[in-house]
Amino acid sequence: MKVKILGLAAMVGALALAPAATAATVFQLTQDGCTGSGGCGTAPFGNISLDQTTPTLVTVTLTLKSGENFAGTGAGDALEFNVVGPVTIGSITSGFGVGPAPDTASTFGTFLHSVTCTSCQGGTGPTGPLSFTVTSATGVTISSFIANTGGFFFASDIFGNNNTGNVAAIGPGSTVPEPITSGLVGVGLISLFLMRRRASR
Repeated sequence: MKVKILGLAAMVGALALAPAATAATVFQLTQDGCTGSGGCGTAPFGNISLDQTTPTLVTVTLTLKSGENFAGTGAGDALEFNVVGPVTIGSITSGFGVGPAPDTASTFGTFLHSVTCTSCQGGTGPTGPLSFTVTSATGVTISSFIANTGGFFFASDIFGNNNTGNVAAIGPGSTVPEPITSGLVGVGLISLFLMRRRASR
C-alpha cells in the first residue's frame, strides 16, 4: 500500500511541476479614450488572449464585451500592437484584414502592427470576436508582445455607449494555465487523498 501511495505522490508531484502545454496570457481593455459623455461605457471593454500555439506562432483573440462593436472611425483600427522583430499576420477572422504598419491609435500613440476592420460601415462594424495569428521564421512568443512608448500593449477602435473611440490595454497581463493541466493536477491530488484515507482505515 505504501508503494502505491508513494508512486501516486510521485506522479502528482511530476504533474504539478510539469509546465502547461500551452498557456494563455490575457490582457484587459481598461483604458477609455472614447469621445462623448460617459466614454464607451464601463471597463473592461474586452479581453485579448495570447496563446502560444507553436514556438514560432502566437494566436491572438480579441473578445469585446457584450454591447460593444468594432468601429471604423479612422482614429485607430480593430487592434494595434507591438511585436519584436519581423512578423507575419495571418488566419484573420472574416471581415478584418492586415492594417497599416506602423499605425496610430489617437489617444494611445503609435504601434508597430495593426489589424483593421474591413467590414465596418458608417463607423460601426461586427461584434467579433477577432482572431488572427502572428508568426515569425525566427520564433515569436508571448513575451515578444511589448508596450509602446506610452506603456500600452494593445489599442482597439470600438463603438459602445453610443460613442466611438479607442480603448487600450496596459500590462502585463495574467497567465492562465490551460484547464487540462490544472485538471490533471486536481485529479491527482484527490486520488492521493483517497488513497491515504483508505490506508488509514
